[in-house]
Amino acid sequence: MEQKVAPILRPSLPVLATGIAYYLAAAVALFLTRGGIGIATLWPASGILFAALLIAPRRQAGWHVAAAAIASIAANLGTGNGWWIATVFTVANMAESVLAVWLLHKRARCRISFTDLTGLTCFCMAATIATAGSATIAAILTPHPTMQTWIAWFTTDLLGMLVVTPLLLIVADALRRPKNGNLPDKSVMLRVFAAVLAITTIAFAQQSYPLLFLPMLAVLFAAFRLGPIGAAGGVLIVAVVSSIALALDSDLPGLNRAGVLPRGIFVQFYLVSLFAASLPVAALLAARRSLMDRLAEKMRLLQLAESAANVGHWRLDTGTGTISWSAQVFRIHGIEGDVPPALDAAIDAYHPEDRALVSERIGAAIERRHGFVFTARIVRPDGEIRHVLSRGEIDVRDDDDPPALFGIIQDITAQVAHETALQAARIRAEEAAARATIMAETDQLTGIANRRRTSLALDEAVREALRHGRPVSVAMFDIDHFKRINDQFGHHGGDEVLKRVAANAAGQLRATDTLGRFGGEEFVIVLPDAGADAAVGAAERVRCAIEAGGRDPRVTISIGVAQLMPGESAEGLLRRADAALYVAKRAGRNALRLAA
Repeated sequence: MEQKVAPILRPSLPVLATGIAYYLAAAVALFLTRGGIGIATLWPASGILFAALLIAPRRQAGWHVAAAAIASIAANLGTGNGWWIATVFTVANMAESVLAVWLLHKRARCRISFTDLTGLTCFCMAATIATAGSATIAAILTPHPTMQTWIAWFTTDLLGMLVVTPLLLIVADALRRPKNGNLPDKSVMLRVFAAVLAITTIAFAQQSYPLLFLPMLAVLFAAFRLGPIGAAGGVLIVAVVSSIALALDSDLPGLNRAGVLPRGIFVQFYLVSLFAASLPVAALLAARRSLMDRLAEKMRLLQLAESAANVGHWRLDTGTGTISWSAQVFRIHGIEGDVPPALDAAIDAYHPEDRALVSERIGAAIERRHGFVFTARIVRPDGEIRHVLSRGEIDVRDDDDPPALFGIIQDITAQVAHETALQAARIRAEEAAARATIMAETDQLTGIANRRRTSLALDEAVREALRHGRPVSVAMFDIDHFKRINDQFGHHGGDEVLKRVAANAAGQLRATDTLGRFGGEEFVIVLPDAGADAAVGAAERVRCAIEAGGRDPRVTISIGVAQLMPGESAEGLLRRADAALYVAKRAGRNALRLAA
């Protein structure tokens, strides 16, 4: 049963709270004014209903207005006002809060904020228009209205809205969102409000000296210390004390002979002045604090980002030569403190080999008013070298002012080390690939081209000859009686002969010629741009050099030479050279023959 009743009663609790708060505030205000026409210093009940309508869901607005209306009639009747006056005052007060909410939500569509001047202005304008409307309703419907009563109603209700509503909204927001920290520390609030109360009591309790400026100073201090809640709370304290002073017929300095109504209107305008002086100041201070907090948070995040990316920012004022560094720039330079060095000292921090580059880039950027980028090395005080990337742009705020340079500096030491390692690895890979290529294309015994490389050289020479109409020739030779040498001197001796023959033959050839070992004791010479006569001359020089090249054992070679014929392929050219070689061997060896 309890679970079924609770949801039904829960929405009615705020409505009941509004009614009770409205009744108590109205009854106290009417009591202090002793009934009559109800001219109080301020009417806190209007602020309570206005705040309730702004806080409560719109579907419950009617219930809050009804609860406040019942409380208003009860309070008026309880202080001696008749049914007509009670009804008129209630209608005017209810219309006032409803009109203020309608103006904010339907017409202006403003977001109420006591830390933003735009939101504060919207709130004050809605309250002013609404209280002017309620004062007009009351003046029309009450008997014997005067301009003084209209003014007194207007200022009374306006003060109630301007002072009480902000307090309730700020407290409600802090209770609804406690993590936002909208309320200052409770002990601080207690001390500040106690000081305002003491100063205000002293000012209104004596009549010898005009001390009404003291509460204004106290309220301004509360606004400075606590923000909007300090301004509204301070004005409320002054309003309560001044209302009690008027209720006790306490004379005010300079108004000893004035009647009750003029004194009440004076106090009201005094309170309005307090509000007008304190709450905008509090709003500006709160906005400044909020802006400073956001700026501090952005700076914190910027420092985190710079630290994570190892990037710092700097600015050079070319007019004064002063430099500003972010914290990360100091860390990159390995410097403690927060005062950057002069420009010359900052440039001297770079490696001696890089200083000229840095000076030239910065000077050119200032002179030509364009951006720059460079990489250089910084030498830290402990001797460690860091590689940095610096990038900057011209920062011109006014055409008449000297330009400034704004830039970033990034520690790229790890990147440079990584790139250096990659470059070294690439060079090692290329060298290994070159060695592998050489090994794949070189005869391991003689060090000259192997069969594969020789065949590629021959194919390339034939293609070039056919493309450009140039001659190309081939000489093929082998060692005479090489089997006999192997049998007599062994394979080691045969290998030595092969190496000697290759070396002697290579010494007689051009750099453009290719000498290759085709297999066993068989060798091929590719002679680009060589006709038959030139090829025969080169082959003869090779034969003679090998014949004269050694005595232990003495070896000779037989050579066949062939020149490429029109339309002939590399394979055909080799076959004709091979045939010429066999003709030379049949002729008795140590001979040279030209293919037909």
